[in-house]
Amino acid sequence: MRRRRADAELNYSRIVAAAAGLLEDDPSPSIDEIAVAAGIARATVYRHFSSRNDLLRVARRQAQDQHDGSSTPDASPTRGEDGRGPVDAAAVLDEIPPHLVGEQIVAEARRLSGVASAALYLVDIDGSRLRRFAGSPDFPPELTAPLAVGPEIPLEGLANLRRSVAEELPGCVPSPILLRGRAIGLLLAVGADPAELAQLAHQAASAIGPAEGCSDVLAQCRGRKPITAAGEMQQDLLPPRIAQINGASLAGNVLPGYDVGGDWFDYAENFDGSWLAVADATGIGPRAASLAALALGALRAARRNDATHEEAVGAVDEAVRAVNDDGSVVTAIVGRWHGPSATFSWINCGHPPPAIVDADGTLTALSASAGSPLGIRGPTDAWTINRLRIADDQRLILYSDGVIERRAQNGSPFGLRGIRTAAAQASSSSPAATVNAIEQAIINHGAAPLQDDATLLVLAPQGRPTSSRTRSSAAATRTTDA
Repeated sequence: MRRRRADAELNYSRIVAAAAGLLEDDPSPSIDEIAVAAGIARATVYRHFSSRNDLLRVARRQAQDQHDGSSTPDASPTRGEDGRGPVDAAAVLDEIPPHLVGEQIVAEARRLSGVASAALYLVDIDGSRLRRFAGSPDFPPELTAPLAVGPEIPLEGLANLRRSVAEELPGCVPSPILLRGRAIGLLLAVGADPAELAQLAHQAASAIGPAEGCSDVLAQCRGRKPITAAGEMQQDLLPPRIAQINGASLAGNVLPGYDVGGDWFDYAENFDGSWLAVADATGIGPRAASLAALALGALRAARRNDATHEEAVGAVDEAVRAVNDDGSVVTAIVGRWHGPSATFSWINCGHPPPAIVDADGTLTALSASAGSPLGIRGPTDAWTINRLRIADDQRLILYSDGVIERRAQNGSPFGLRGIRTAAAQASSSSPAATVNAIEQAIINHGAAPLQDDATLLVLAPQGRPTSSRTRSSAAATRTTDA
């Protein structure tokens, strides 16, 4: 059932994305044209939409979400003379304790709609649910979060989110809480004016971000399992899961294992390019999380001290060697993305190699030079920088061994073949859709909980994502399983 639900969501996303893309050039594309662009049958389109007008309405709304998500919320007060209009986010933070911000936002939504029913939801930490943070108990405690990447939903997933809400709560007006191109929650109100609620949702995004750093209640809402010390450390290391950088978009996440390990990913955009990294510290629990935190701290410090690529990796190696009395090491890919030349350069420190997915679905592991793990560098070792130009229709995938070593009940590994198959089945070629598809495939590959963290970071050069069904489904002959 879970797999069928995921497939339905992917088909729905493909249809909406294809229609939205066609609308850029044609104000009234036909169902046949949309079906061809989505790479699915005409009958499948009609299983999701009763008419072409319904489909185009959803596609236009998605285009508007894309516009809203790329704009900066207006921080100025918007109350009219009659007292209506969204509350100013600055006033919320100045006048309301951070742990009460959610209730204040809901109170404003109620005032806008003139009824008692409104609720604020946040995406949980594993991206499977939206959990009610504040509002009326008339609303369900949880809602499905389609196509989320960790605690964030990409803009392309909002059409599925609106559909899900319309099916479960048809009397509600939904408005996503958008923060720099990703949705971190959802504001719902009965009978509200959609434009006014959307404006309030913009203000809510500005309020929730700072409040999250001043109170534990938002983190408690996002977490569905007891929080361990190692898990808390790991989550605190991670940056936003979805981002736009110069010349590319990216998405990343860590699926924690049964015993949280030392996985992390990181990125930072600076004047000289964008740093990308994935890493895995040996061990599990607090010891691994502590080593991971030290390694990431060393990398960030080196970046902020204007270190070169080699100097930054050397600084991490030195930090790990200073504490590895028990033989613990860190494997890592530390890379740089240069947007104007579409070039990725990287140093491999004993980590699984990066992979490239071509437009036809072929996956190639980049078997370039790899050095030793961080923490055991010999006196004559040198860091080798590898370089690759990435085409507009390619995706770069960085991953940890927890991804390819995930085992099915019969013992078969997920491997690079699993990455290739999942990437080909993603709703689009966007990094967020790719991460989501691979994570779902990892979870479904075995019945047992993950025994090791599974980390992904996907980058795609800037360009309009295309439906995966429009790419050739030919076998990836260059794929090699781990």
